[in-house]
Amino acid sequence: MISETDILKKFQHLVKRSDADESIIIGSGDDAAVINTKDKCLVHSVDISRINSHFPRNFLSNDIAYRSIAIALSDLAAMGAYPSFITIGLTCDEKKIEWYDRFSKGVEESMNEFNFSLVGGDITYGELSVCVNVFGYLFDKPLLRSGAKPGDKIFITGQLGHGQKGLEDFKRKNDSISLEKFKKPTPQFKKSKHIASFASSCVLRGIDDLSHGDDFELCFTTSEKNIKQLNKDDYFCIGEITSDKEITLLNANNEVKLEKDGWDSFK
Repeated sequence: MISETDILKKFQHLVKRSDADESIIIGSGDDAAVINTKDKCLVHSVDISRINSHFPRNFLSNDIAYRSIAIALSDLAAMGAYPSFITIGLTCDEKKIEWYDRFSKGVEESMNEFNFSLVGGDITYGELSVCVNVFGYLFDKPLLRSGAKPGDKIFITGQLGHGQKGLEDFKRKNDSISLEKFKKPTPQFKKSKHIASFASSCVLRGIDDLSHGDDFELCFTTSEKNIKQLNKDDYFCIGEITSDKEITLLNANNEVKLEKDGWDSFK
């Protein structure tokens, strides 16, 4: 029979790494963390990933951890920010300590990949879900969903559809690039930094309207004069902002009817 203390011990070495971060005054161990923001704007977002909704029941726990964190971090990228530290709230009914050991390895892998600190968290018993609070700082100005003007071009930072195909490949036990992208989404920090000074708007979740979701690319707008700053191999123009409030989607000049309004966890 495992205890909460047994589980928390699996994360202590990760939390200890935050001691090297000068912005973290008090990390895990007290009732709350204390952060020195250094007179910079602190950007915060929270995201919850739940079993059978955001990842399959038979997903490995290290993949659950990495994917849940990467999804949450993607919200920072969409705001034009880079990560500094996170907290994790884990609800789980798994009784084998090995599960938590693998989960902690997924957390560590994401920490190494995206360079942030884990400053605390909580765990409770129940159906599996992972609540990730992410905190970071702006590259330049905040990238908002509002701000686009008629005439601005609409761009995305990568190909859509890997999320849906990756889940299908997981169910069929087929290895593929799409499956890797599903297991390990990539928050677009590099491209977020590049567009931060000239994008007029940016959104992450809105991409669900154009695909089946789970594509954590950025969708942003910019004026035509800035297009020369975008490499056509890395950024893809998909449309233009008009004064019309309706969204028109064309495929080979034929209008495509959108059948859904985007991701809704209650549907």
